[in-house]
Amino acid sequence: MPLLISAGFDGVYAIVDKRSRSRYGKLDARSLADKGLFRAAYRRTVFDGDAAGADYVLEKFNAVSPLKYEKSADLTRVFGVQPPSDDITGVRAV
Repeated sequence: MPLLISAGFDGVYAIVDKRSRSRYGKLDARSLADKGLFRAAYRRTVFDGDAAGADYVLEKFNAVSPLKYEKSADLTRVFGVQPPSDDITGVRAV
């Protein structure tokens, strides 16, 4: 779950903000989207393979965005989210 709030990567390690991880790390995609944390919410849906959750994130995002997207897959490009990599072997909290 820590990759959901990842700030970046350093080799095989995900770099995460430990304050954000402790505050938001246990929330589901809908809760994250309701808080306006759309990138983390969409990343959660990709991680979980949750198509219905992705549609919910899209709906919430479109409600506040000046640009409207037609399908949740468009958020992959918007947020730069990719499926989790098997190459990541650890997490560094900063």
